[in-house]
Amino acid sequence: MAKSMTRKEELQLLKKLNPRVGFDGFLYYDICRGACAQVKKLKSEVVKVHALIRKGGQLCRLGKGMRLLDEIKKQESITIAFAAMCLEACIWDYAASKTSKNKAEQNFGSLNLVAKWVVIPQLFCGSDITKKRIDDTCLLDRLRKLVKERNNLMHSKSTALPDKLSDAKKAMIPKPRQITAKEAFSIIRPLLEELKKVDKAQWWLFKDFRYQRIIS
Repeated sequence: MAKSMTRKEELQLLKKLNPRVGFDGFLYYDICRGACAQVKKLKSEVVKVHALIRKGGQLCRLGKGMRLLDEIKKQESITIAFAAMCLEACIWDYAASKTSKNKAEQNFGSLNLVAKWVVIPQLFCGSDITKKRIDDTCLLDRLRKLVKERNNLMHSKSTALPDKLSDAKKAMIPKPRQITAKEAFSIIRPLLEELKKVDKAQWWLFKDFRYQRIIS
């Protein structure tokens, strides 16, 4: 008959399987991935609606097109916000696992997301992982755009309409985003892959089966 574990042994096993609690990076990643997929799906529907409008514009089709554009904007916002939240959760958990929650807060709490992804891997691994490039853009530039667009969403500020009608109409046209939903979502995997390459001690997240869903 197998010997039952003591409370101390149970705690040791629990800590081995789940060294940290409160990590929501996987949840944020799934939300981000789902919203990004929705953007792609909705954009294909917009193309179909626009084609029908060109053939014979009907008011109901025009209304549907406007509703689709509103939903795309919503899903793009979700993708951008949760991509940033996922990366924030990951780099924070990484720093805390290397030191402690209190030390991570003391040493890195005042840094913005871009600085955290530059400074923390440099400190613990001696490598600037943000130099890697995606297509023609380095990770650092894309991360900066993500953070800027996330900040625009989080700290949206209204402005008064100009006095001239022509200027007022221009002001009402939505400004293009700093980064697309696809670009926002696609930055997560390369950053985590680069961090895994340089982390010789193997952060606990890399051993979690859910992490494989992100990088595969």
